[in-house]
Amino acid sequence: MTLGTIIIAAHNEERVIGRTLEAVGSAAREGDLAVIVVPNGCSDRTAEIARSFPGVVVAELDAPSKAAALRRGDGLAGPGPRIYLDADVVMTSRAARDVVDALRRGAIAGRPPHTFDTSRASRLVRSWYRVREDLPSISTALWGAGCYALSEAGRARFDEFPDVVSDDLFIDSLFARAEVSIIATDPLIVTTPRRTADLLRILRRTYRTQSEVTAGGEGRYPGQRAQLRDLAAMLARKPRRLADAVVYVSLIALARARARLGRRGVRWERDDSSRESG
Repeated sequence: MTLGTIIIAAHNEERVIGRTLEAVGSAAREGDLAVIVVPNGCSDRTAEIARSFPGVVVAELDAPSKAAALRRGDGLAGPGPRIYLDADVVMTSRAARDVVDALRRGAIAGRPPHTFDTSRASRLVRSWYRVREDLPSISTALWGAGCYALSEAGRARFDEFPDVVSDDLFIDSLFARAEVSIIATDPLIVTTPRRTADLLRILRRTYRTQSEVTAGGEGRYPGQRAQLRDLAAMLARKPRRLADAVVYVSLIALARARARLGRRGVRWERDDSSRESG
């Protein structure tokens, strides 16, 4: 019996899709979870690689659109909880099963904890992510981890995925913090950008999308006040982290300024450095 579904939207992800599917592969092979990959607008071997994994359903779309891919995945999914997983994020089969089990037992929305792989990142990027891992207001949110999961009741909070760039911010806006469960299981592994310019690119996308979500009347977005409180608490505990905090605040301020200057049009600013080999 299939207990839930993992939906993966993938645009030109041939370098990472195999790694992601290998991690959740046993759940698909054993039939515990359905795994649906929706390659959208791909000009590489993403679909071919996904089809090589037993039990994985592949549904291709001609045009590049993550929102359209998520809608397509939803249309193919059966009953039960749904896990929406980015194609470049590693989630183990154990974590997927634990998340679905928690949602079937009453949790409405959630995800596993996550850890950042900064092993190939620059010094400034490592500094920024050291702070981010220390902020409870972010580590307990649905957005920013490359994965979120919804029970049937949680999925009923909205009709279909809107055409916004950051779907995780939209989803996070639908749930109060008390409704979000961080399930104790294997952590997600999120590979960070390598260079500061790559990090700024995805931060700019995040802050531009915050305005899209609120302008569309979709609810709140994660505010800056909680992050500032977290930063102050972190520095009170660990005053030697001041340099990291300065890097964190400075890069966010720069990304927000760039987002204000480039709000026209909807662009997908993707970090490709985390997908580079070697």
